[in-house]
Amino acid sequence: MPHSPDNTIASVGEFALIDRLRQLVPTAGPGVTIGIGDDAAVLQFSHPVVATCDSQVEGVHFTWALCRPGDVGWRALAVNLSDVAAMGGTPRHALISLVLPRDTLLDMVEELYRGIAAAALAHAVSIVGGNVSGADGPLVVDITLLGETPRPVTRSGARPGDGVWVTGSLGKAAAGRFLLEHPEIQAPGRAVLEQAYRRPSPRVDAGRVLSALGPRAMIDTSDGTASDLLHLVDASGVGVRLDEDRLPVPDGLGPVAHAAGIDPRAWALRGGEDYELLFAAEPGFDAEAPGVARRIGVNLTRIAEILPASAGRWIHGSGVPRPLTAEGWDHFPAGGGRR
Repeated sequence: MPHSPDNTIASVGEFALIDRLRQLVPTAGPGVTIGIGDDAAVLQFSHPVVATCDSQVEGVHFTWALCRPGDVGWRALAVNLSDVAAMGGTPRHALISLVLPRDTLLDMVEELYRGIAAAALAHAVSIVGGNVSGADGPLVVDITLLGETPRPVTRSGARPGDGVWVTGSLGKAAAGRFLLEHPEIQAPGRAVLEQAYRRPSPRVDAGRVLSALGPRAMIDTSDGTASDLLHLVDASGVGVRLDEDRLPVPDGLGPVAHAAGIDPRAWALRGGEDYELLFAAEPGFDAEAPGVARRIGVNLTRIAEILPASAGRWIHGSGVPRPLTAEGWDHFPAGGGRR
């Protein structure tokens, strides 16, 4: 669609734009005393508050070649939902700030907000405020999400002897992105893998149930399994042995990785953006115990064991054991590279 003066955000102005957008999202909910429309929201919580924020920046976190506006909106809230899930929390309220190039299409912004609304409705989140700014730079969606939990789970409680478990499967977002970049490739399960990248499923329900079961430590796999496992063991002051052959991968990952010329375990280790939950649990934790799998609602796989710090951090699998290193996303890596 051409960027004419009649179909951009400049054609309606800031306050009319805000009014249009607020009609697209859920604005009321439990604990909302004053929501959108005043200088600030007034909220009530029953338990300790979990607070997080994250951004989606055009050209850094997404490109229009791979994501539709609705996907960007979904992703922007989903990454925050995953952080609350990793703390064992229940998400409640979100504040949204948009930085928009002045020639941004009005329809595009509304579609973006519909993506946010879909993720919010899926997890009973109310949108209680935010901000809109014009700029000459890239489009940015910045979201602050507030939740609550009676028992926060941190990264720092793992102990030697604990098992390390992960929900769902790993490497699917990396495979989905590769397929979106290579539309000529025919692969089984293509739509599922692409959707895993465009609209990831944060494990909110699983995090809440796991919190009640008492994991020692937990984190989400946003940066990549290897990097996030290292974050957990660094915070806990322990070592770890990761069994590479136990990494759960989704159907169809093997053929896609073969087409990309890489080992599928590489995507499972460092692909990132899967937003699964990685947690340490005491040695007696049994994912097959009656009711556990049903309550969590997603498969669990034991992929590693926590060791004393003196034993180091290792990946075991085919070949000689090798050190576990941070192989995932880093916004400010030493030397200027991504990894």
